[in-house]
Amino acid sequence: MADTFFLDLVTPERTLFSGSVQELVAPGVLGEFGVLPGHANMLAELTAGRLAYRDESGEKLMAAAGGFAEVTGERVTVLLDDAVYAEDLDPAALGKEIEDLEAQALQPEDDGYADWQEQLRWKRACSEIVE
Repeated sequence: MADTFFLDLVTPERTLFSGSVQELVAPGVLGEFGVLPGHANMLAELTAGRLAYRDESGEKLMAAAGGFAEVTGERVTVLLDDAVYAEDLDPAALGKEIEDLEAQALQPEDDGYADWQEQLRWKRACSEIVE
């Protein structure tokens, strides 16, 4: 059995990573899951949260805004709504964005509630990886 598998991480705008990795940990809607070489085929819906992979240079950490992961044989394709690497985040600016969103305090019956909730979930996922 191989000790790596091929990983593609893509958003609608760009390819974030494409190469061989030893491990992937992703935020599934049913809970965090890991993929190692030889993993069974599967399709998983992703939610906003911490995504990490390990290649020959070490662990890479990013916030994922949701999407889908497809595991097939020795390849994993992760289609992300949006994503950002931890080192590309500004903790102070992120804190301010979360504070501004929380100040809105929308309720489920308010117009725009679903979008507000999704945006807050995304910003909090980003915040988790910079602390």
